[in-house]
Amino acid sequence: MTAMNYYLVYISPNGSTGQVADVLAAQLEAGGASVDRLDLSGPADYDAFIEKLNSDPRACLLIGSPVYRDMAVPPVMAFIDALGSTESGWAVPFVTWGLACSGVALWQMGGALEAKGYRMAGAARVAALHSMTWPADDPVGEGHPDEADKQPVRDLADRLLADGRNGTFTALPLDTLDYQLDERAAEFKAKLDQPWMVIPKTVNAETCTQCGECEEACPMAAVSLDPYPVFSAACFDCFNCVRVCPEEAIEPRVPLAKIEEMIRGRVATINEQPLTEVY
Repeated sequence: MTAMNYYLVYISPNGSTGQVADVLAAQLEAGGASVDRLDLSGPADYDAFIEKLNSDPRACLLIGSPVYRDMAVPPVMAFIDALGSTESGWAVPFVTWGLACSGVALWQMGGALEAKGYRMAGAARVAALHSMTWPADDPVGEGHPDEADKQPVRDLADRLLADGRNGTFTALPLDTLDYQLDERAAEFKAKLDQPWMVIPKTVNAETCTQCGECEEACPMAAVSLDPYPVFSAACFDCFNCVRVCPEEAIEPRVPLAKIEEMIRGRVATINEQPLTEVY
């Protein structure tokens, strides 16, 4: 049998999903595997990447998303939607989550991949810093992903290498990723068919200096200066623009303190364990 080729796709507005992608790529390449990589926020040739992936009968797609609002983010789901159908492809969805709840993101991604014909060779959810609590002295998930989070990811990569050398994997049932309590899962799944919610933001023209840092920090090029920042429909609410603004001129309708309060309440109430798990 011929070994598998690995394709690594992710978006990482605040760096955590990128850290997991780095671990996967390093471990696979250290084992001699070929890894083609696509950062969905970067300038790489999206269409050429998909064309190569679609035409590879020995493809294993590793695709990562941060968990926002209990779901995978829209750019990741759009990438899966853009894939062609396959009869031989394998996939490994992975998510990073900020300890409030990992939601149904893995199940959502797995279902979309299976609808394209991909079988799942594994999956992972990895603890991370919660990107919406950066102003706090003790941000939720501070220090994650740490070495204890990264080692299971390396183990997953090693398992893929060992099985992939034979040109196949053991299929992971989608139900394995449907791990939330039934009532909670039903609540989360009901959001999948609803429009993506974005917290409205206003710009204080008196303090904004039109420096452009918000525009540079946006992973989706959803911010433009006209002459003050305006936000397009591509925004999925990573809040990078709010975080980097040196003048704090971008003001979300829901105050950051209220957002942090809700996040900490979910951490205490849901208390999802283990923090990091591979499948």
